[in-house]
Amino acid sequence: MEKATIIKEIESLKEKLLRMGSIVEKMLHKTLDSIKTRDLDLAQEVIETDKLVDDYNWNIENQCIKILSLHQPVAKELRIIASTMKIIKDLERIGDYSVDIAKFASSLLKYSFEIPLADIISLATLVEKMVKDIIRAYSEPNLDQLEDLSSYYNFVYLKYQEISNELLEEIYKNPILTQQIVQLIMISRYLERIADHATNIIELIYYIETGERKELHK
Repeated sequence: MEKATIIKEIESLKEKLLRMGSIVEKMLHKTLDSIKTRDLDLAQEVIETDKLVDDYNWNIENQCIKILSLHQPVAKELRIIASTMKIIKDLERIGDYSVDIAKFASSLLKYSFEIPLADIISLATLVEKMVKDIIRAYSEPNLDQLEDLSSYYNFVYLKYQEISNELLEEIYKNPILTQQIVQLIMISRYLERIADHATNIIELIYYIETGERKELHK
């Protein structure tokens, strides 16, 4: 009976985490769409979703603590619970960065300027795919896929550095646009941070499945 109860509790925990992950994934998608389409309403929707993510974080954390105190899980069950408490923190941070980007987008979209956004959109598309794939990986773990996903971070980081350098040069060419360019640099920085948190989640999924703590950042 005890075994059946803890299995049921863990399944409930995983379902809640997947719902939280889906919300965070949609937040990031809406944030990026708001930049692509210059839609202030979308950016505001993301900002208003932040509390929902915080609520999921607290709810899941409390359920983890309850399972630990009542059922004394061991082996993989313990790894799932302990890792879940860390994964929700990374998801919360991804949500927070999506909100931060949405706030910058809200500010930027009030201005009309001719700085190309293609590179940032390219970076954002890669980061969005990474987040989407890790949510799927949590639901259907595959060790080879996890290692492949971790390699995304290298591309994200290099792209972020390239964009930052180009935007810093743009400041010298168009100092009147310094405020807007700095905001674009921060957006690219937040996208890099999202990819970093996504990689943390990949490592935690790997640990759940293998019991091995493996750093997948290269």
